[in-house]
Amino acid sequence: MLRPPIGHAEEGELYAVALTPDGRRAFAAGITGFQWDRSVSIYLFDVATQRMLGRLGGLPAPVNHLAVSADGTRLAAALGGQAGVRLFDASTGRLLAEDSGYRGPVRMVAFAADGRFFTTAADGLVRSYAADGRKIGEAAPRERARPYGLAVSPDGALVAIGYETMAAVDVVAANGLRRVFSPDVTGVPAAALPAVAWAADRRGGVQLHAAGFGAQGGVIRRWLDFGLGPSRDILASRDSIAQLLPLPRAGGVAYVAADPGWGLLGPDGTILRAPQPPAADPRAARGALAVSADGRVVEWPGAAKRLRFELSGFGLVPATGEGVTPASVSGPGLALTDWRDSAQPKLNGQRLPLGTGEIARSAAVAGDRVLLGTDTHLRLFDRRGRQLAEAPATGAVWALALAPQAGAAVAALGDGTLRWFDIDGERPLAERGALYVHADGVRWALFTPEGFFDHAEGGGQELVGVHLNRRAAEQPDWASFAQAYRALYAPAVVRARLGGDPAGARRRLAELGDIRAVIARQPRVTLTGFCIPDTAGDCLIHPPEAALPHGTSRIRMGLKLEDRGLGLGPVDVFLNGRNVGRVDPGGLAEIGIDIALDPGANALQARAWDAAGRLFAETPVMRLEAVGVEDAAARLFVMAVGVDRYRNPQLALRFAVADAVTVAQTLQDGAAGLFSATEVTLLTDEAATRDGILAALERLSREIGPQDTFLLYLAGHGVKTEPDERFLFLPQDVEDASSWEALRRQGLSDEVLVGALSRIRARNGFLLMDTCYAGQVAVDALASVGNETGRYLLTASTSLQEALDSYDDRNGVFAVAVREALTGRAGRDERGIITALALGEYVSRRVGVLAREKGHAQDAVFRTAQRDLRGFPVARIAP
Repeated sequence: MLRPPIGHAEEGELYAVALTPDGRRAFAAGITGFQWDRSVSIYLFDVATQRMLGRLGGLPAPVNHLAVSADGTRLAAALGGQAGVRLFDASTGRLLAEDSGYRGPVRMVAFAADGRFFTTAADGLVRSYAADGRKIGEAAPRERARPYGLAVSPDGALVAIGYETMAAVDVVAANGLRRVFSPDVTGVPAAALPAVAWAADRRGGVQLHAAGFGAQGGVIRRWLDFGLGPSRDILASRDSIAQLLPLPRAGGVAYVAADPGWGLLGPDGTILRAPQPPAADPRAARGALAVSADGRVVEWPGAAKRLRFELSGFGLVPATGEGVTPASVSGPGLALTDWRDSAQPKLNGQRLPLGTGEIARSAAVAGDRVLLGTDTHLRLFDRRGRQLAEAPATGAVWALALAPQAGAAVAALGDGTLRWFDIDGERPLAERGALYVHADGVRWALFTPEGFFDHAEGGGQELVGVHLNRRAAEQPDWASFAQAYRALYAPAVVRARLGGDPAGARRRLAELGDIRAVIARQPRVTLTGFCIPDTAGDCLIHPPEAALPHGTSRIRMGLKLEDRGLGLGPVDVFLNGRNVGRVDPGGLAEIGIDIALDPGANALQARAWDAAGRLFAETPVMRLEAVGVEDAAARLFVMAVGVDRYRNPQLALRFAVADAVTVAQTLQDGAAGLFSATEVTLLTDEAATRDGILAALERLSREIGPQDTFLLYLAGHGVKTEPDERFLFLPQDVEDASSWEALRRQGLSDEVLVGALSRIRARNGFLLMDTCYAGQVAVDALASVGNETGRYLLTASTSLQEALDSYDDRNGVFAVAVREALTGRAGRDERGIITALALGEYVSRRVGVLAREKGHAQDAVFRTAQRDLRGFPVARIAP
């Protein structure tokens, strides 16, 4: 992920990107740097490290398009306004040539293989330039038309031109720019064809492509024989297609659409990949966004179905339409007119003031006030049309709904978020928080302006994060919520904040200190390379881009660590989403970590923690393919721990041992016929000491292979330490419970657990935490164990809830729910297989029902840390 600096309003919007031919460097620009220098910059990135290397500054207008020459030596920039085109040395940034003789924005620029380049502009002209930047020709292919798209044919003899004002394409000669022919556009279902590209089919043929937008969505017309042959139309996206790029090796084209997303069209014209928007189209929420009076329930159209989010419940649930209301755009004595997609909205016939070029998109009447959403702002007006408050928006405000009891409004924005805003009180239009739901309808993140967050059972912590600018020419600092999990994961704080109570967020922020300053000083970790260790102790250097030798099962990852003021903590290596090794760097700036690979695809990423364990930096994901490595038969390993008789009698419990026995036996029974073997390690009471638990985990780390499945169940006391809010499991040999310091010495901390679990190689792992201690264990303290191991996590109680000791005088509700799930109550496939996902989903909902039957308030919580959810088998029900 390449991250340029961003700022207020449009600052940081990217309109243009370009790669060098070797793929090692990337250029990006748009409205970039103007906030700092009152001029525009082009940012340069190293693709492998994903770090910003520098910038080319001083440009007088936004950059609309960028192109790099075929030999990688020169960079051309198409500028907005009448600033024209610039040519730079791509290595040094030195300005080589410029042409400011334009009477409109430059739309695109394209190089021929011999170094010549061409531009299109809104002044109606196409221009050609020699390799040194001298203009050698200009022409207007069509009268009263605005050329937009631009593509040079593979042999460099022809240039295709698309238009932003009409459904037409012209092909002109590269020498002289005279029109050669115009491909047939009869019946094309598009109002304009601004994007064009030539593409080879790997059989010696060349096709011409043009794309635009019509009533049915984004369409690509594809002509055979350089554009002279027959054509066909391909509906390729739901929104307009802005650009096409040829794929020289594979054939066909890549295309980018305003869905938003990108797609691939094969050399035969078939869609190989359709655009995959990360969220639902916010425009679909117009007139369909609805919220409850207290602001705690909201419904809106998702990517596949209507969605409902409940702040007080399980989050994302099926929509019912109950208790939610859409916004009204009228009220007593208030006539709002001409507001939809208009620059001149009126209230009672009086025009409401907007900014230059600002267009209204949504509206809502709140008592005797009017809330207007535009493509750049939220604006609150009184009944006389006077503006009471304004707030810049992070995207066009496509829909609004009101929660009068909460004094709040909910807005659906163009960035894919729903955001809650105050409309009453001392700070009207101050943001309370936001919800981002992924297009899959499963993952979501709920977050506040301070940076605190909650996420879905199915994940979402990797979708959003905190961005901090540094100096104008430096790489910004970024920490996803997954990276700052320990510091910022605070579900209760987030939900209170969106409900209108900011006190918890203020307290948590005061406890943390300046978290932004912490993020700005996070460690750096850089991949220095790979090598393949051999039996002689040597390590053969392996280029990351090269294929691994057949049969390679182990590789060494080299890492460089940089302390930027917070100290260096442990380093974790994640393989295919799970932690496979926690290493103490011991003060070394460079380390090597050996990793046993999975058969087939391997995605590797390293995390470097700060000394306090608050957040980590991470490397880009590296992908390797292990060929000729085979798995052994899959086995199930269960480790169940239960403690009733503590050495300190004041800690005694009644049913933890029974629960451990029940869960272990149920898992063993359910595994019959599903795994090649099942091994259960049961540690109860005197066997469940600190040393005993760690010794068992160490033994299992030597026995368990990557093909196996591992489930850990802990039943006993768990505590959340103060003031650092870390999780401790109390083993049987705890004697002194008089202070946090004493408990830390005797307990199993989350850090120790993560270290031990990182040595368990099992590809599939599940942690079941049935712990209680007078309600002191909050899910936000325990969930970090799942996040740092990459394992599914199922906990027995949520924040401020005490886990119920017994349900039926034999087991607690958590163990009962697990037993029910694995004996047929959880969802299963046609073969009778129950997956880890089905187990987690069933137990997380069933525990609350069972607890309420006994007049108790308790909910289990299911959390996932992996980005790609895999519902691996845990039990099978015989038919």
